[in-house]
Amino acid sequence: MVAAKIKRKSDSTWLDLPTPVVMTPAVNALDSSKSGRDNNTGAMFRDKIAEKQSYIVTFPFGLNNTQVAKILQIVMESEFNLYCPNPKTGTYDTKTFYTATVTPDIHHIESENLWYYNEFSFEAVEM
Repeated sequence: MVAAKIKRKSDSTWLDLPTPVVMTPAVNALDSSKSGRDNNTGAMFRDKIAEKQSYIVTFPFGLNNTQVAKILQIVMESEFNLYCPNPKTGTYDTKTFYTATVTPDIHHIESENLWYYNEFSFEAVEM
């Protein structure tokens, strides 16, 4: 079973994410500048213009340099596709995301060609 997969927007080849992978979803409501509070009554009013999802994607301890490089080459593009569970629909779907920062921590280096990482995460934010 594939828990989630990623690909460049311009590519047709998917990369299955290593398992176990932990995905922490968030559904974010975006409001227009017309939203606010009525100064007379104190009541809130809202002009919701969109909903966007984000995920904290956490990889397990022990991925090697080749595995991490393949992931970073995709997620550090200006945008990428992510196929994963959608908490709002209860199904899998594909959406376009971006990632700004990834800080993988190298656990140990065995040689110039092989090293391993500690558990690390990145945030995927829907475009």
